[in-house]
This record gives sequence, C-alpha cells and structure tokens, in this order.
Amino acid sequence: MKNIHPVTTSGSAGFSLIELLTVVSIMAILGTIAMPALRTGITSAQMARTTANARSISLGLRTWAADNGGVFPAFEDLEGNSITTSNDAFRALVPYYIDTEKIFTVSRSAWGKEADGRKTEVSDILEPGENHFAYVAGLSDTSQSSFPLVADGTNGSGLYVTESGQKGGCWEGRKAIVAFVGGNAEAITLRGPRDGERHIPREGYPDENALLVDYMGEDVELLEPAED
Repeated sequence: MKNIHPVTTSGSAGFSLIELLTVVSIMAILGTIAMPALRTGITSAQMARTTANARSISLGLRTWAADNGGVFPAFEDLEGNSITTSNDAFRALVPYYIDTEKIFTVSRSAWGKEADGRKTEVSDILEPGENHFAYVAGLSDTSQSSFPLVADGTNGSGLYVTESGQKGGCWEGRKAIVAFVGGNAEAITLRGPRDGERHIPREGYPDENALLVDYMGEDVELLEPAED
C-alpha cells in the first residue's frame, strides 16, 4: 500500500507585513480625509443648538415684555436692583419664562463654565460664567424687528476674534449667533479683517458694527455677560 501524505500549502492564513502596512496607510488616509468633515459636522450641530437657544431666549424676552408694558428688561429689575450685565437681565426670565438656565451657555465659549442648573435662591440663577450671551438693553417689542437683541458672547466690547479659546472666538471669527427683536435667530457671517477684530454687519450698513447701539436710539446699551 502506498503511503498517503497530507496535502500542504505554501501560503499562510495570515497577512503579510506589507499587506498590514498597506491597510494601516489606507486607514490613516481615510482618517485624515474624514476628520475635517467630522469637525465641520460637530461645529454645525453646535451652532444649530446655539441658534435654537438664542431664539428661545428672544422669545422669552418677548413674553416677559408682553407682561411688562412691552419693554424688555432694562436697567433695573422689578425689585429696583441695577441691571449691569446680561446675566442680570436674563435672570428675570428664569424659571417662569425660560425653565432652564442651561440654554444661556454656548459650546466652546471662553466666557465660563456650563450652567449647573442648581439654585436655591435668585442670586444662584445665572451666576458669573453661566451665561455666554450679550444683550441689548433699552429696547421694546415695538423696536425695529431687525435690531439685534441677543448675541453669543463677544470679546467684551461688541466685537469678535479669530482665535479659538478666546472670548468672542468660539466660531473662529467666522459667524455670530444673533437673535433679533422680531424673535428670529440666525448665524450671521462676520465682517472685518481676517486676522483682526470682526463685527456683526448692521443691516444696510455692512461695514458698521450692529452692536454699536447708538443708532437704535437713546438709552440703549450693550450688556456683556458677567465675568467668571
């Protein structure tokens, strides 16, 4: 009887080093291509959420005004306390007109931490750092509907910067989220030097800063968030 030998193969069931390196290289290239698109998608989602929050704030202000002679919170609250920051003004809205303080924060903003939602008295609402929106005080619900009412945090002087991580730079000086007296909100393309301070264009006068509020009338003032 002939001896029967098992069949052998000269190949291997595993991958060769060259094949592994090729796969790793392809994955690295795909990752390089995908990362910018992923970052863009995350930024777009953050901006959409911030726009929705700004709209909710403006609608809360309009509802408050309807209950208070048509005037938005101005320079004194109902107890006679001075309103000197946008935190002071927005505090009038929580919790009766807006049920959470968390909508006053902006992703990637350098103005402070996210609102923790914990409060035991009025002074705990929107503590410094828990609000990242600026507010134009001194307007009413009959003011021109295109006037900006709420804007995501500037650099502290109504302008924006291109450096991420700096106040006014959460969208790298490309956009600002603005809610208007009429109640709508949108992402506005900023104007100005690419490597300097940029501004929200005023309607009909794009080279002028919409947050330099003298054109809106007397006793109108831009209030910035309280410092953390």
